[in-house]
Amino acid sequence: MRAILCPADTTEGFDARLETALALARAMGGHVSVPIASPIVELAAFEPFGGGALTTDTVREMRAEDEALAKSLEARLARDDVPYDVGVLDGDRFGTLCAAARCADLIVLSRDDAMLEDLVLGERCPVLALPPRGMFDLVAPRVMIAWDGSRPAANAMKAALPLLAHATGVDVVTINGKSTDGADNCGADTALRYLSRHEVHAELHVVPAQGSVAQTLLATATELGSGLLVMGLYGHSRLRELLVGGVTREMISNAGLPLLLSH
Repeated sequence: MRAILCPADTTEGFDARLETALALARAMGGHVSVPIASPIVELAAFEPFGGGALTTDTVREMRAEDEALAKSLEARLARDDVPYDVGVLDGDRFGTLCAAARCADLIVLSRDDAMLEDLVLGERCPVLALPPRGMFDLVAPRVMIAWDGSRPAANAMKAALPLLAHATGVDVVTINGKSTDGADNCGADTALRYLSRHEVHAELHVVPAQGSVAQTLLATATELGSGLLVMGLYGHSRLRELLVGGVTREMISNAGLPLLLSH
């Protein structure tokens, strides 16, 4: 987990996300990339006259704002001890982040970022989703892995391995009656063996349902004192998630702790 992507913006939570990315890179011997997506192309695409109404002065002002943000980030990061790069990228935000994510090990985003789910699903790059204005404390967190035997859950567990090495404890949690053991899935015992082969000795917890799946997972995370919850994104079809609300969407909306998400 050495190539860490932390998209820049001017929202209140960006400082916490950047500090989290820097702390992770420092611990992993990694590199932080901070792309700034220029909105000019995106605005022109949605402007009714194909961008013709965007004056030269407007474009110049927008470009100057991007360059000023890049300059301030360069000055800030130059004082740190972590390798980094900052760049202004032409194109809409989603497209530029997708392109950057293809050569990244982890993306650090806010939990309320509108592009969070689409990035995880589209690029298959793990995302560390932080609470608004929240940070992830890498110093000896207790990590909880939500396990249902599915491919997304397995991918999330594998993506979390570099973080698990820093954990004070790892808990694999399944909800009684909700696991998906079967020909296409693997049981919690298999997950425990996999982790042990990576020198991660986890505890298994089979918990009763306490309301919805998301409510049960969040309540269990609180009981265990978890500082990070690892889970797969979309255990069911996208259509079903849209129809019934979905565990993922409920988790993203209500989690008070960082989430490591993978598809």
